[in-house]
Amino acid sequence: MNSYSLITDIDQKIDIIDHVNQDHPEEVLAIAKSQHSEEEILSAKILDIFQEGVLLHIQFNIKTPPKETFFPFQIEGSLEDKIFYLAYAATVKQGRNLTSTGKHFFEVINKQYITTNIIRLTVKSTTPLPEYYPGYAYAFLLKTIKKHSNESTTKVRKKYRVKNLLDRFFIWLMKHLSSKNRKKLLKGANKNVRPYTLRKTWKSSDQATFSDQGHIDIYTHNDTLGSQWAKGLSNGDLIMSRSESADKHSHLIEGQALLIADETAYPAIAGIIEEWQNPLPPQIIIISSEVCEQDYFKNITLPAGSQIHKIICLPKHQTNEVLSVIMRIENIDVVWAALEGESAKRIRHHLRNERKILGKNNHTRAYWKIKSNRKSA
Repeated sequence: MNSYSLITDIDQKIDIIDHVNQDHPEEVLAIAKSQHSEEEILSAKILDIFQEGVLLHIQFNIKTPPKETFFPFQIEGSLEDKIFYLAYAATVKQGRNLTSTGKHFFEVINKQYITTNIIRLTVKSTTPLPEYYPGYAYAFLLKTIKKHSNESTTKVRKKYRVKNLLDRFFIWLMKHLSSKNRKKLLKGANKNVRPYTLRKTWKSSDQATFSDQGHIDIYTHNDTLGSQWAKGLSNGDLIMSRSESADKHSHLIEGQALLIADETAYPAIAGIIEEWQNPLPPQIIIISSEVCEQDYFKNITLPAGSQIHKIICLPKHQTNEVLSVIMRIENIDVVWAALEGESAKRIRHHLRNERKILGKNNHTRAYWKIKSNRKSA
């Protein structure tokens, strides 16, 4: 391989590699297919990032040995911008929709407050909801949808062709904008979208052939757009997600686990606890700004022997409070954590550099950022 310029901020580089490999495997696969479109690719992952591009390890079918391939960046900007542009450009070039996971529609059939600030939506779906729900998230458009009659196949195909043209224009525009204006464009495209976690799913009756009902729990915070949207929903409203994603936590099935969550991640961590398979009980850190929010867990049965550490603090104090607990925990092998962005970064780096919890065993992620005064809501 040619000599490329090294990234000097090692923690930042490792953060990006871990994040993209853990949470965006489809995007990495799209990049790999841009140079190996004629071969069957089983999987791909980022090995390293340089100033000039990204190095992928690509696993082909059993007849073709794995290969390391370098993909040069095509735009200026942050490392994440450069990587995701490669993925988006490859996706559009391959003729696929940028939102290839598709849209999902739900009918709100009940709404209730289960804590002072957490709203539980009970929703019904005409298409299957996932059987395994812990951490499964939908990116909701902050609006309600009116019902329309079924569209003809011709109209659907025409819409797809127009959407593909718009995707190609979007990719062209992204390539030619400055980094600052690119961020503005992406922020504008996502300003009315919020990710919320599916708390649980079930079949509505013995006659149902798939899980068609579920709970979506939303932490409301002040007068943010997401909070206003959730508070304004009523029974019978139709809501729509733009995309969906499954959380990955298979690393938790063995070793001493540490789980950390603030209010925005309560639905995810509750699901993980309910589906616990590791013979070792976890250490659990629960964070909230108000004591009453921790009532969320009063009806959840913890794995026998679990230790739960409850922290009540303002968001800006999450880092120090969590680290003070971690210092008292002797053994940690694997981690799943979701909380405020800057806190997540500092805790992730501590676990990596001080406790040597690396790569796939250190899933410590940001669910919201304090500077926006918005808690995923």
